[in-house]
Amino acid sequence: YVSIFTVLIGANLHYSLNNAYIDKKDEILEYRKSVLALSALIAASLTFFLWVVLTLVLKEIPAVLLLFGALHSYSFFVVTYRTYSANMENDYKKKLWLLILPNVFQLLLPLILIAMYKTQTFYLRVVGSTLGVGIVAAVSFFEMIRWGGPLFQKEYWKYALAISVPSILMSVSYMLMQQCDKVMITRLCGAEATAVYSALYYLGYAIIAVDQALAPVRQAWLYKQLAKDKVSSTVTVQRWYLLILAFLSVGLLMVAPEVIRLIVPRDYWQFSYVAPFVAGACSMALYRFYTELILYYKKNMILAICVLISAAINVGLNFVFIPLFGAVAAAFTTVASYLILLLLTGIVSVRCQKNVYPGKNFAVFILIMFPLLTGYYWLVDGWLLRYLVYGAVLAAMALYGLKHMDEWKQHREIE
Repeated sequence: YVSIFTVLIGANLHYSLNNAYIDKKDEILEYRKSVLALSALIAASLTFFLWVVLTLVLKEIPAVLLLFGALHSYSFFVVTYRTYSANMENDYKKKLWLLILPNVFQLLLPLILIAMYKTQTFYLRVVGSTLGVGIVAAVSFFEMIRWGGPLFQKEYWKYALAISVPSILMSVSYMLMQQCDKVMITRLCGAEATAVYSALYYLGYAIIAVDQALAPVRQAWLYKQLAKDKVSSTVTVQRWYLLILAFLSVGLLMVAPEVIRLIVPRDYWQFSYVAPFVAGACSMALYRFYTELILYYKKNMILAICVLISAAINVGLNFVFIPLFGAVAAAFTTVASYLILLLLTGIVSVRCQKNVYPGKNFAVFILIMFPLLTGYYWLVDGWLLRYLVYGAVLAAMALYGLKHMDEWKQHREIE
């Protein structure tokens, strides 16, 4: 519910920013201000509605807790909104601060408040976390809202909602795909199996976190290339990104058993989860390439349907295979669902524009990673052989990168 609330409170209006920087580049600051005002109106309306339903009628959530939850979610939306703007402006220094400061503040402020008052630690964590993100959000909000121009611009609001509203279904479907594994494991296998799954899931999340940091920058760059009808260098970016992704994945396969032994209790030492989690993270990174192209052409509803189909397939596969093979089956069904999503978005993206991100490069990546992922099960118990094999693969990848470094340098010079 919290994740869905976070999506709804800003109506995914940040998705419209990248397109607006292309379509409305001469009036982008006025657009950014007006759509930010729209987001505040939507957030206030949604919060009031939930207060009436959840606090006054159902009496499930205290008003104070609902208010701070809304402020926390909207603050993260404002930070994300400003980050998207920074990406399109190539202001990577500001983006770095927007990534670091909210997370640091929401970690430190609750600790300071708890150390000062030592009571009501739950509410102190909520207040401290909200203030931590809220400080950065408030600065970003007033930086954007002070720009000249009216707050209400019907043309801007209509443009933004046409892009963002379909993406809400996409985001909710995507969250369903991510969360249904844990919900279904709890129902079919018990809470202990879910605890193991959740603890080890974050190994693959290390790859996802890197992709989430880099992909918005790549998306902003792609939008500018498409606007100039200059897509010859996209293939170079694709190949180098896949090389980095493969390097990170193989490195994680090499060290994962030792990392698991260090960071989780012995009862959670389930090494069989590693390969499918890494494969799932890679599949997620691959389909985001196509997502960027589809969003540029404003085919958001089609993209949302693709994600919804994949989420439904994931649920169906979980119902079949979790009872047969246990919780680990959910990791494999997730991989299958993401590969289906990759296929669907690939078909849609080709209809938008061909040869931006060639499918053959993704096929080569999958063909290389498949034996490395399956080979993990033969190497997991022998650390020396595992380090020798994966270390040799990493060395080969590094040599390939060094040998073809001129290609990247030429790409940078052209840019």
